Amino acid sequence: MAEYQVIARKWRPQCFGDVVGQEHVVRTLENAIRQQRTAHAYLFVGPRGVGKTTLARIFAKAMNCLDPQNGEPCCRCESCRAIAEERSLDVMEVDAASRNTTGDMRELSEDVLTQPVSGRYKIYIIDEVHMLSKQAWNVLLKTVEEPPAHVKFIFATTEVHQVLPTIISRCQRFDLLPIPTRLIAERLRMICDAEHVSIHDDAINAIARAAEGGMRDAQSLLDQMIAFFSQDNGSPISGSQVLSLFGLTDRADLDALLQALLGNRPGEVVSIISKLSRKGKNLETLFDDLLGAVRAVQLCSILPDPGELLDEGPEVVERYRKLATLARPDTIQILLETIAPVGRVLHDALNKQIYLETILLKAMREAHAVRIDDLLARLNQLRTAGELRFLEQVPPAVATPPAVKLEPLTSAPGSEPQTQTQTVSASSACDTAAGGVPVSVSEEPESPSAVPGQEESELPAGKAAEAEYVAPPAPVEKTSVPEDEAPGGDSVSVEQEEVASLPESDGGTSVPEDETPVGDSVSVEQEEVSSLPGSDGGTSVPEATGATRADPALIPPPDDTETVALEVRPGRRRRKSIANDNPKALEDALKDPLVHEIVDLFSGKVVDIHR
Repeated sequence: MAEYQVIARKWRPQCFGDVVGQEHVVRTLENAIRQQRTAHAYLFVGPRGVGKTTLARIFAKAMNCLDPQNGEPCCRCESCRAIAEERSLDVMEVDAASRNTTGDMRELSEDVLTQPVSGRYKIYIIDEVHMLSKQAWNVLLKTVEEPPAHVKFIFATTEVHQVLPTIISRCQRFDLLPIPTRLIAERLRMICDAEHVSIHDDAINAIARAAEGGMRDAQSLLDQMIAFFSQDNGSPISGSQVLSLFGLTDRADLDALLQALLGNRPGEVVSIISKLSRKGKNLETLFDDLLGAVRAVQLCSILPDPGELLDEGPEVVERYRKLATLARPDTIQILLETIAPVGRVLHDALNKQIYLETILLKAMREAHAVRIDDLLARLNQLRTAGELRFLEQVPPAVATPPAVKLEPLTSAPGSEPQTQTQTVSASSACDTAAGGVPVSVSEEPESPSAVPGQEESELPAGKAAEAEYVAPPAPVEKTSVPEDEAPGGDSVSVEQEEVASLPESDGGTSVPEDETPVGDSVSVEQEEVSSLPGSDGGTSVPEATGATRADPALIPPPDDTETVALEVRPGRRRRKSIANDNPKALEDALKDPLVHEIVDLFSGKVVDIHR
């Protein structure tokens, strides 16, 4: 009975035409053989199981073939058969993982000087060259750079970054790619038919997915499936059997998970992951499959023909196209951006199920959240349709106060118009000092007509529009002035009251008032300044009253002039003190030089501010 040979060795390609998925390397090597332009050193780079050693043997066979067929070895001559049976003395394979010392490389450098036995070239195939030490490479460096004419080197490695750059620069480098899943499935189907193995297509597709681009891995898995599930009654190997053995996820479960993600159904996503975890599925493999499926859906949503980039059959691509219609392209993009970076963290997570659920829920929340662009587009749509006209009827947040008018001043015959009257009365204590005669002084400040550019008959229109209601003056504080500071040595008591001064058109400067001569010691009652905003929306500025002590003999008798009457609309709120609510306003007022002059004039102090 002949010894059993595994599928990976039995079905190893023997010519360039049998190599799958490496067309770019095959075409270059065939042209080199056909044109007799072979280099002295080659470097094959790629992951495991993609055909590096296989291509090295086929290339060595083609270089020493006695009857090459258009760049292909004939596989019938003595040299081809000896290489295939691994008994050729001109083709030597060296395992750099075991022979990586400087002594081994020195021995090889001496061996290259001998001539080939029967072939044209003496070919050295050194596998896993990244295992050679730096000292071993230094011994072989000169030989690789300038070998004898009959010597060829073929290096193979999976870790090209560990190979010295000086070696790479002396070789022709070929990067072998992972084999597409579709090509692996086709080769497995051919092998099963030749071996008379009954197996379902979904089982073959599952094996091809589990191989992750390696043909040797796929053939080894197929060999394992045949030994594990093959029965004498001829029942075929099913896809569920393959999935249960490798912990892979069924296509139906993966599609259901994708539909839940794209449809924003968190409960369904958690249920599917929990069910797959109870079945013993590998959650890391599930994450990789899900990531690849989301990428495939994205490609189907943005490319007219994604089949060139997907390693899937036409049926799978069509299923991805249907899934791409369940969500917008930007939603799929956000899902992919959120899921892609967490693969390594999932590998190190203690509870992979909880972490995977959390990541997917977070990705769904971010992908399906309402975005500013959507709100702006909806508002523009409503505005275009005329559904936002009700906004014009909404009252403004801050209503503009109505204008307040001032009644025009009327002048009595033979008298000057007056803006306001100020009364200076003697207190009871000063009545005795003045000889027991009470004195009532009425002082008329300079009328608005004294200001340049003002009319004597009425106030300007700007002032009438800016005037507001002013609360009646109320006594605030009485301040006793020391006797030594009072004129004539008499004690004077000054009582301050609020004075409502009309603002000027420049934003709040009061009209100066005439000073009256000072007579005997009297008690002066003064009003506090409460200036109204000016035409420039100005700030309230306290102003001087100009009221001083006057000689009763020099005071003219009061006339029947009319005072200013303010017309206030109903509903206007009264001004009130803000010293308690806004102490900062009181501090700002005290910094005004005009306020300091008023306070020093009457030896008083600022107690409050009204607005």
